[in-house]
Amino acid sequence: MATISMHHVRAALHGVTDPTERRRLLVRSGINPGLLRHPARRVHTEQAARLFRNVQLALDDEFMGMSAARCRVGAFRTMCELVCRCRTLGELLPKAFSFYRLLAEDVSFHLAVEGGLARVAVRHRSPERDPDHFLREFLLVIWHRFPSWYLGEPIRLRETRFSYPEPPAHDAELAVMFPGGRTFGWGEDALVFEAEYLARLLVRKPEELERFAANAPADVMTIPGVDDSLERRLMRLLAGREEEPLSFPPVREVAARLGLSVPTLYRRLRQQGTSYQKIKDDLRRERAIHHLVKDGLPVERVSELVGFTEARSFTRAFRQWTGMSPREYRRQLG
Repeated sequence: MATISMHHVRAALHGVTDPTERRRLLVRSGINPGLLRHPARRVHTEQAARLFRNVQLALDDEFMGMSAARCRVGAFRTMCELVCRCRTLGELLPKAFSFYRLLAEDVSFHLAVEGGLARVAVRHRSPERDPDHFLREFLLVIWHRFPSWYLGEPIRLRETRFSYPEPPAHDAELAVMFPGGRTFGWGEDALVFEAEYLARLLVRKPEELERFAANAPADVMTIPGVDDSLERRLMRLLAGREEEPLSFPPVREVAARLGLSVPTLYRRLRQQGTSYQKIKDDLRRERAIHHLVKDGLPVERVSELVGFTEARSFTRAFRQWTGMSPREYRRQLG
């Protein structure tokens, strides 16, 4: 899933009550605050991951202000250190869930096995603190993606259960987030999958786990080995080497390299809710933010590296992406 709906962007900010702080967090995440007025718009998963992380850091709460007690930043990383010697998924899940029970009573995780099926459940004692259901959906995503990553293959869900009484307005989004059947009206939110996954060996090395934990939640936004969408393939084709300037070939050349006609490329991208221009903008924005903030390069050099012929055009585009100029953005993050 390469983009996130505006519903989830809005919902992620529920625990941040100060409007000025909300705006600051959006800008720090590379999201133009003006997009909140357009519910049909979407943001890239990398922008969403930055927003989720920035909200966690601002509140010092990995539950993002949506539970009675904070789950302080660093809990997920500590949990990863605790489970790094587990051999199977069946060892990992009980140990991880026991760890979280020491931290918070309001939100808890449970593993049950019955009739050849495993059920990983999230229970929230104060659901009124999570009115958009964001936290529970976010935690379900984590406990699907993280084990899938650790196993080195996607866990195929038989069913995802929701405590919603009926499908919500963003049900189409849930269909992408949780492949498989969806049912509603349960007393908990849960993932259901074949119990044989619990016996499978965890294939990641400790150093890989450390990198994964340090980069969370960015690496839990996609399922390992599953996101081979046309959009993702096109982004990989265009990305090139980070230290070299981005270069965008004519669309007919791109289509040919993907084995498609130009009309087919346009149609399939449109079906995925994107376009060639939007993919170029996403690449430019993410690369620009990296060079500005992490590399500290001059604006003129960043402009060249992301494929603009003049800095003024780059500054204008960057303002549209984030709501401020490149220099203002860097000052805000400094």
